[in-house]
Amino acid sequence: MLVREIMTVPAHSLPLGSSMEVGIQLLARAHVSALPVVDADHRVVGIVSEADILRVHLAPDPRAHLRPVPGPEEPWPTTLDEVMTPEPVTVLESADVADVGQLLADTGWKSVPVTHDGRLVGMVSRSDILRLLTTSDSSIRRRLTREFAELGRARWAVSVAEGQVTVSGTRGRREAELAEGMASAVPGVRRVVVTSPSPAGPSPAQAPETA
Repeated sequence: MLVREIMTVPAHSLPLGSSMEVGIQLLARAHVSALPVVDADHRVVGIVSEADILRVHLAPDPRAHLRPVPGPEEPWPTTLDEVMTPEPVTVLESADVADVGQLLADTGWKSVPVTHDGRLVGMVSRSDILRLLTTSDSSIRRRLTREFAELGRARWAVSVAEGQVTVSGTRGRREAELAEGMASAVPGVRRVVVTSPSPAGPSPAQAPETA
């Protein structure tokens, strides 16, 4: 599964120089965890996350403290440029979702910008990837059975258990690789096993099968 097949499009973003207030309002209204900041060519030059906003020194509420507390010492930032993370990590739309999922897990990030030729084309989040796991086994099996038949490979048998696809009936390495590639591209598939492919070509007891 490739990132372009699951990413959120269009991606919310803001241009360099946007005000903090505009950024805060967009984060809240769009229910996103981060906003890419782009230049005039729509290239990602920064990213502002919920955490970046929360790090800004808010005025303390005296009702929550036993003794008076001083007000904020630093002025409130006026633009996103002052709080954004510059030159953020991005992923290509052709990237493998499995690799991006590992990146998000390792870093703790909730989302990451997706680019094509350096320009922002979408966002991919942990929730986008988790939605893949909600695809039912029966839906996966129906789709693959249909796609194999359309390819002229109705003899390939498919079983699915908890997202693991098992394909049998392929002939030779090339068919096995084709079956594995097709199955891996289906949303919800977590693992693909192609069992015991027989040597290419029909056995003496079989009539040739046309594709």
